[in-house]
Amino acid sequence: MKLRKLTLLSLTILATLVIGAVAFNVLSAPPELKLKVKWKPATYTLGDPPAHPWNAEVYFAPPRTFSDVDLTSFKLEGKYTNSSPVYMHPFKDRLVVPFDGDDVVEAILAKLPHLAPGIYIVSLEVSGKLTSGKTFRGTGVITFTYPDYPPP
Repeated sequence: MKLRKLTLLSLTILATLVIGAVAFNVLSAPPELKLKVKWKPATYTLGDPPAHPWNAEVYFAPPRTFSDVDLTSFKLEGKYTNSSPVYMHPFKDRLVVPFDGDDVVEAILAKLPHLAPGIYIVSLEVSGKLTSGKTFRGTGVITFTYPDYPPP
């Protein structure tokens, strides 16, 4: 067999294996639901006392009901749990997930390891599960201000 045909055959086999592996991973993973997150309050200045609780208003995109949401499964950045029970927003079709303010500040600072005075837009992820085990996640932004302190 000539080198040219052998190379073409090898590349064809390699491409088939790569495409098959990618297709297997995409098709075998359960689709994850998308969540939209709005933080209340949406701003924080370092040194100010954090809100207690710091609420994340969450809703699905595309819209769906919350009847099958496991209300105990919510996590902030995959490790902080909500500080109070989750409840429906009184005026909007959203769930309100209250997190401890100190946990939210810690999650913000973990995303910004090297700070200089200024204003930063920080995305924080909220995730959870349905009662069927299907997962959902989404991010919302908080405007974080690191003030320029006067020299001593």
